[in-house]
Amino acid sequence: MIEQKVIIHLTDEDSNEIGTLTVSSLDYVGDFESNINISQSLRLVNIPIVDEPDNMTPIQYCPDIGANFAKLMFLEETEYQILFESKDANASYDILYSLTKINDNHFKPFRFTLGDDKNYKIAGTLNFRSYVGKSFLDVRKDDINSIKIPIEVRSKKIDYFNQYSAMIADLSQHALSLIFEVKSPLYQEFELDLRQKETYYEDFMFLEYLFRQENLPSIFEYLTKNLHSQLKNHVETVPLSFASNVNQNTLKNIVSRPNNLFKSDADFEIVRKLNGYIPREIEQIKHEDVIDIPENRFFKYFLELVRDLIEKLLETSKEGYIKDKLLSFGDEIEYYLSAKFFNHISAMEYVPFNSQILQKKEGYREIFQYFLMLEFSFRLSWDEVNEQFKGFEKKLSELYEYWCYFKLLKVLNDMSVNKINFEDVFEINKDNWSISIKRGKRSRKKFKLFLHDQEIDVELFYNLRFSEGSEYRSYSLAFRPDYTLRVKIGKHVNYIHFDAKYRSELEIANFYSIVKSDKELDEEIDERDSLEEKDYVFKDGDIYKMHTYKDSILKTEGAYVLYPGNKPKQFFESNKIIPSVGAFSLTPGNEGADEDDLEKFIREALKTLLFNNGLIPLVYVSVNPK
Repeated sequence: MIEQKVIIHLTDEDSNEIGTLTVSSLDYVGDFESNINISQSLRLVNIPIVDEPDNMTPIQYCPDIGANFAKLMFLEETEYQILFESKDANASYDILYSLTKINDNHFKPFRFTLGDDKNYKIAGTLNFRSYVGKSFLDVRKDDINSIKIPIEVRSKKIDYFNQYSAMIADLSQHALSLIFEVKSPLYQEFELDLRQKETYYEDFMFLEYLFRQENLPSIFEYLTKNLHSQLKNHVETVPLSFASNVNQNTLKNIVSRPNNLFKSDADFEIVRKLNGYIPREIEQIKHEDVIDIPENRFFKYFLELVRDLIEKLLETSKEGYIKDKLLSFGDEIEYYLSAKFFNHISAMEYVPFNSQILQKKEGYREIFQYFLMLEFSFRLSWDEVNEQFKGFEKKLSELYEYWCYFKLLKVLNDMSVNKINFEDVFEINKDNWSISIKRGKRSRKKFKLFLHDQEIDVELFYNLRFSEGSEYRSYSLAFRPDYTLRVKIGKHVNYIHFDAKYRSELEIANFYSIVKSDKELDEEIDERDSLEEKDYVFKDGDIYKMHTYKDSILKTEGAYVLYPGNKPKQFFESNKIIPSVGAFSLTPGNEGADEDDLEKFIREALKTLLFNNGLIPLVYVSVNPK
């Protein structure tokens, strides 16, 4: 392996020297060697300069990534060595000040020395854990901050530049959909003109949802090609030779204005009817499609409302992911408003709530819903997600857990003959307009499925606790899987458990190895040698936990990891799909195919349970080829 180094000569805003900060990694397995001075203060050693970042290289430099991201890029869940040196040993230093101010668990100092030259030196380790986003490298000396060096921390597991926003937008949609859930108590108390609760986070979550490609961008493109218009008539005065629409009303108007007539020898029908006279000009009715109508004024007003919201948030936003996304949203909304047809649409005077166009016509209906969401979202807070979304960083492991829960709900809802409402998922506090996810016994969601003319009752729990002596039993210690399916067929009850694990494909592939044969392990020895020993221990813990659920929680038929990747794997006790343990792929942005695979597994597992209870013959049960 080659050691990578970022060497930063830190100064304050007045160019006074603070010291030298070195960030290095020993995990780089490539063969790229270099020593490049990016500037007087920044030197890169063995760090690839790339057009597009990957999710494997510990340190990369991407000069053309664009204004929304930092050029110097690191990885989550990767250990970096930190060394800070300064000639001034008498000063007081806060190492990685911006990082530790937000989360002091990232940097662990372990050695302080004064060298023979009496210089100040401190070493330690840096690990971003499962936090990603933009942050800064800097040092504070005697209450004076050095210039901040922006960095981007990428995800190892999902596409940080695309899939992360898809996950956040999905979570936003579930929360904001409460406004259209008629049975929700929030729907009953919604008042459009009340903005009692405004938070930065809620506004940003709405924008994340709004700017998903399938939402405002696609609706805008559709409306630009299908703008609603009205046919309006107006009177215009034109010379007789330009007249194109002469009718009885036109002739009446001519006769009523004799001063507009003059003598003519022309042999026209109109001259003969007017006894040798002809009008110099006539008034005629012109029919014209007009787009300056209330619905289009509302469309323009909504885009201006979004633009104003973005500008308001930018006034108080700090450097980081949120500000970068706001700048991107701002560019997009300005592009929309620059469309030429808006020049022919005047300002809105009132919201046309009773318009059938806004309520029913495609495109306008969605814009109207977004408007209601925008007005409503000022008052709604999802406290659990809010806690994981602070400062520059996002804790993807816990956001991913919430996201997986809603995907499981969707899969079961699609399979079920009865459908759940969002009020069954959230705990709603009407006093402060906040929501949280129901957990434990109170999280029970009931689904009714029919397979081969057999009725199956399935209940989904979030964080249900199993313990000795309780209704939900473990014969040893207490366990709390992320998600539990309770399957009831007649009098028989069985459990299937899932845990959301924010793991990379390589990590998941590695923990499979603990149950492989010696021959299989020999075939993969090259890949295994490329991994550190600590990775094997970490992955062993994941698969052991699934076995623990299966073996300790009574009546359990299977336990499985949900992870972002594309290499699902199961380990079977026999030739049937359950009992088993394993992992299923569930990746933001790719959930369609993953949901299909998960649904297929659940169906086959339920068929096996039907067979085990003597309700269907084996011919209907899929088996696992050994």
